[in-house]
Amino acid sequence: MTTPLKPGRRLLADADALAASSPLSLADSVAEAIGQELGQSVRLVSAELETNGEAQTDDSELVSPSAVVTAVLPQKGQELRTEVTVHLEGDAAYSASVRFAFAEAIDNSDDVSELLCPGSAGWNSALRDRLREDSEFSTLIEAYDGTIGIAIGGRPVHFRCYRGHVLEVVARSILGADFVLSIPGDVFVDLVTAERNRFMETAMSGRMRSSGSGYEYLRMTSALIRIIDHARAMAVTAGYVGSERVLDTNLQVA
Repeated sequence: MTTPLKPGRRLLADADALAASSPLSLADSVAEAIGQELGQSVRLVSAELETNGEAQTDDSELVSPSAVVTAVLPQKGQELRTEVTVHLEGDAAYSASVRFAFAEAIDNSDDVSELLCPGSAGWNSALRDRLREDSEFSTLIEAYDGTIGIAIGGRPVHFRCYRGHVLEVVARSILGADFVLSIPGDVFVDLVTAERNRFMETAMSGRMRSSGSGYEYLRMTSALIRIIDHARAMAVTAGYVGSERVLDTNLQVA
């Protein structure tokens, strides 16, 4: 890669359908294809595979890959981490997803904005500052004393709130969260780059999962929607691919 990618960038657009006898060999083929597209200087750091329960595919079955960049994070030193989610859909009932992380040496990782990685320390800090200045969000949490939790692509974010005040937005609070809403990385990218805030439609479709107190989750739904409003404005600022479609936010994007 000569320049950092942005979340929302689609990969493998011209990839041929794949044939493989096992999910692991499929994942290997996809990792190689992504590596070729990103450039010879990248290396695979990790891969997490999820299937729909089918043990393997038939050699004659064709599987089509689609991939999207979900996060770009500068690492300590001169290195950049790029996270990619790939969906594999077969001709029959087979489907799987793979979450990859690639690393690449770059000249200066300090030049890469942490807003490109939802859930990073810099992203959390920017969101905290926005929420503290938002009188509407203060109203939504004025009767709440607790911790809202979300996990974006597996990266936890805890919002410690007390009666209208945002005390902190951190990776993990000391006492944990009252509930955690888990949002896959690619689903989060869709949320922050859609024309309007589709939080409720996404939740109802089952693409996000909550754990912990269902009561507090329902009570804080409006606050969660407002958090996504701010995340959408931050995506515009950071230049996520597709964020030019964001039309309905009345929040400052700077």
